[in-house]
Amino acid sequence: MSASMKVLAAAALVATATPALAQDTSPWDLRERNAYVMDMQGSMWSTRVGDKGMAMMMRKAKAVPPGTTFFTNNGRLYMASGMFDRAGGFMAMGGY
Repeated sequence: MSASMKVLAAAALVATATPALAQDTSPWDLRERNAYVMDMQGSMWSTRVGDKGMAMMMRKAKAVPPGTTFFTNNGRLYMASGMFDRAGGFMAMGGY
């Protein structure tokens, strides 16, 4: 294999591997009247919610308190009360 072919092959490998390595750490794009669901099988999905559905959900809904952190671990969704320091370290607080 010539040197130019090796460079092209390496470039193609990097181009295809880079998206898999990238991690999107931007905040969620939460939108009004959307429901974000973790179903009984553990799958996550979202859907638009109509007036009747919104009224039904709001009957039992609770506002998320400030300082709540959501995260996943081993395929499960968790929440914890705490904040992050400037270095990205989590500092637990009281609460749930």
